[in-house]
Amino acid sequence: MVSIQQFVQNSGSAFVCLGLSSLAWLGWTDPLPAIAQLSPPVDANTLQNPASQRLLQMFSTDIQATVAACAERGKVNLAAGAGSDGAVICGDGSTQSDISYASYLDTLSNILAASGLVGFRTVVEADPRVTPEMLVTVFSSPEGTATFYNAIQSVIVQSQLLSANAEDSTALLTNEVVGKLRDNLRSPADLEGLLGTTEQYVQVVDNFCTAPGMSVDQAQQETPGLTPIQLYAICVQESGMADEILQLVN
Repeated sequence: MVSIQQFVQNSGSAFVCLGLSSLAWLGWTDPLPAIAQLSPPVDANTLQNPASQRLLQMFSTDIQATVAACAERGKVNLAAGAGSDGAVICGDGSTQSDISYASYLDTLSNILAASGLVGFRTVVEADPRVTPEMLVTVFSSPEGTATFYNAIQSVIVQSQLLSANAEDSTALLTNEVVGKLRDNLRSPADLEGLLGTTEQYVQVVDNFCTAPGMSVDQAQQETPGLTPIQLYAICVQESGMADEILQLVN
């Protein structure tokens, strides 16, 4: 299996990149119009910063393996759908039988969405001009959703998580992420409660975000009341990624 560190170096980390793109908005002088000017700072050094490495190492080996599926076989071809056994199909046409298509798409989009939400939350805390209500309004409009769609699609392409010419796969993943962001920004309370209660946060850090980690189902049993996206968001927050990128953009 490809190590998660090698995956970051060779394929990039779309979920770290999405967090970066979110945090890049801290430089807004006029938040809403500036969204359209978003150009995420994605490069090898950023992908390998200490916080992103900590984040990647927090997850269980099963989650790490899912994220790194097909990393040395042309990456996952999402547009091809699932193989006959339900597994992901790699860019070279082979299948990786130990990783299901549904699990790959769900896991990756959850981590991407969680990273974006943590980025949004950091923006709100750092800049009083940006409010949860503002983000909810943007995601409730077709124009706002389209703007975020383009930004997220750009981040995924630059991260090299999928093949450079995999336009259909990129569109599929982008749609999934945008849908989850929209579902988790239906009201200001969604962003405010993203990281759960203090007790829930500590439990998730101890059980889900600390090696050897556990599955999402196990984590939800240990800490009821949290969604998979909230679990991943807590790990993103705990990794310190938001704080590190905040220093870069200030």
